[in-house]
Amino acid sequence: MIIRPVESKDIDTILELNEKSVKVLSPLNRPALLGLIEMSILTVVVEEDHQVAGFLIGLTQGVAYESINYAWFNNQYEAFFYVDRIVVSDQFRGQGIASKLYEYVTKWAHEQALPHIFAEIDVLPPNTPSLLFHQKFGFKELELLKHHEHKMVSLQGLTLV
Repeated sequence: MIIRPVESKDIDTILELNEKSVKVLSPLNRPALLGLIEMSILTVVVEEDHQVAGFLIGLTQGVAYESINYAWFNNQYEAFFYVDRIVVSDQFRGQGIASKLYEYVTKWAHEQALPHIFAEIDVLPPNTPSLLFHQKFGFKELELLKHHEHKMVSLQGLTLV
């Protein structure tokens, strides 16, 4: 298992993986993905057997990112790492890939002296596997944010220092 920076050859696979998880992620087309990668501080893929098995895209504070979830964190905290999205391919689930990505991000954020890692998880409709995963890593709910009648997220954080 290799965690490496995203390369142009990975874009189509990232778009496919994102589309398969669109029920719990916002949709992305190629221009939106490229824009998100450009503003991100960290975009990595996990390669397993020469295949992209998953990816993670994250940002830090002060980025002009149009997301009400990110905006909430940006208005509340001065320094942080924000996990915009993490996706693992169905065929590689249950192999510890998401855990390896979070271990990688935690180490990276600590090296950058970022005191918090933030993420949001759908609670309406519920993304129970993600809620349990983040709980396992020590994330705590900071706020519930209602997007509209059929969507609410749990804004969660992990304090590193």
